[in-house]
Amino acid sequence: MTPFSLLHYSVEDGIADIILDNPPANVINPEMTTEYFAALDQANADPDVRIIIISGKGKGLSGGVDLKLLDTYGPSDMKAFLSRFYVEMIDKVRALSKPIMASVHGYAMEGACTLAFACDMVIASSDAKFGYPGVPNLAAPPGMHVWFLQRLIGRMKAAELIYTGDTISAVEAERLGMITRVVAPEELTFESRKLAKKVASMSPVGLKAARELIYRMENMDFKTVPGTALDAVSLAFASEDSKEARRAFVEKRKPVWTGK
Repeated sequence: MTPFSLLHYSVEDGIADIILDNPPANVINPEMTTEYFAALDQANADPDVRIIIISGKGKGLSGGVDLKLLDTYGPSDMKAFLSRFYVEMIDKVRALSKPIMASVHGYAMEGACTLAFACDMVIASSDAKFGYPGVPNLAAPPGMHVWFLQRLIGRMKAAELIYTGDTISAVEAERLGMITRVVAPEELTFESRKLAKKVASMSPVGLKAARELIYRMENMDFKTVPGTALDAVSLAFASEDSKEARRAFVEKRKPVWTGK
């Protein structure tokens, strides 16, 4: 197992937990980015892992990219680091063969929003806040967040959050469709694992096929949709897990998945 110093990694009940731990605010730097990539690779390669949860230790998920570090960078260094964290991270998350969810408490600022919204699902405690302070803190646009925000909530509301840097509560984020659900702070861990266990109980074949289809169809024109959908369903239908699912349904029992 890869040794980590800025995060904790563990696997239990088919769930890989990645917990950021870089006090006091779990800020994101090159070292944490490298460790996060390694943890994702480890979880993705582990057949015992059915789903990944990312969360943060301490007061929140993360305060975002380390601004003190950025202050030591020139434009080319900053571009190289942000390209690795934002672009490579999103590519790596989207290439996963299993679902990933974020469990957010306290705060998720700037780059931490990208960590969360790059996931398939986000559960947040009612005390959580999300924010994009790029314009007030850096006098610069918040990069990849512009793309994420517009897709999640539309250009008008995204423009308000980006221009002002104002935070948005988890309750409002759920109302706008930015996150999956909001729970009480004391229930966050329980509810996150409850959902993760439910997902982990599904067929690995079915989950992988469904996740691939979600992202393939994201920007697809409708004329391409039917053929893509039918191909995906037909391929999964031929799997051993699909055959087992049909047998189990007829026999009124729980299926036993082989992941084949």
